[in-house]
Amino acid sequence: MFDLAFLLAPTFAIFFLGVLLRRLSVLDDNDADTLLKVVYNLALPALLLSVLPYVELKSEFLLVALISALIILITLPAAMAAGKVAGMKSQTFAVLVTGSIIMNLGFVMPFVHSFYGDDGLARLFIFDIPNGISAYTIASSIACRHGGTAKRCSSTKLFMSPPLLALALALLMNGLSLRPDPLIIKTLHTTGSLTIPLVLLALGASFSIKKINPLHLGIGIALRMALGLTLGLWFSDLLHLSGVDRAVVAICASAPAGFNTLTFASIEKLDREFAATLVAACMIASMLLIPILLTTL
Repeated sequence: MFDLAFLLAPTFAIFFLGVLLRRLSVLDDNDADTLLKVVYNLALPALLLSVLPYVELKSEFLLVALISALIILITLPAAMAAGKVAGMKSQTFAVLVTGSIIMNLGFVMPFVHSFYGDDGLARLFIFDIPNGISAYTIASSIACRHGGTAKRCSSTKLFMSPPLLALALALLMNGLSLRPDPLIIKTLHTTGSLTIPLVLLALGASFSIKKINPLHLGIGIALRMALGLTLGLWFSDLLHLSGVDRAVVAICASAPAGFNTLTFASIEKLDREFAATLVAACMIASMLLIPILLTTL
């Protein structure tokens, strides 16, 4: 237990440093957005290119991606049914559905890396492929359809996504056994190492809790985390995954609601307060759940 606390202490410390900087007005929502843009466009692609070319890809990785897709496909109708039964307004309903199917793997990434190293990160990246595709197709479409603007979302930006392009290149390099020049890999590694601290600072600076319907919040947390964890463990056992594969799937499947939930809510004039509270409440629950998963899986 002491070793686990020692490994996770920096992760919690940097997150709460972001919260503190927000309270001291050093960082605000715009600064957090800027940090996440740096991660999305620079640090995360560099991390992918510095890790995946050197990881031994196994057949189990396909199962990891399959489980991610199945979790999304099952959670989607469950969230839509729950929102209708709860009588949610259209803007709140859209936030519930998008928040249920978008997994915030950036939040769990530091924990996975601290405990399972680059092997764990490789599995997380593979798990994130269906997650990223669904965020920019299914989730964005739902947000647009229930939003208050005439703007229609396009999935074309998905295919220009720097992390997705870097992922494809890294997998190609792995398959062809291509290795970058030592100077290039050192630069990529140094740049990629910025990913986790920048994500944690941004998440801390974005942390916000509003007063909303507790039933709606409870449904959102249950769909995203409880149902996700249950499905992740069930599919892992069904497909005979074990060890790091099973652990990473479980942690990723129970990840908090993704930040795109809040982004879509802001752009499409949805229930932004519900989105902000759902994301924040899930992060609190995740900080309590992840240590338990790390010690039991």
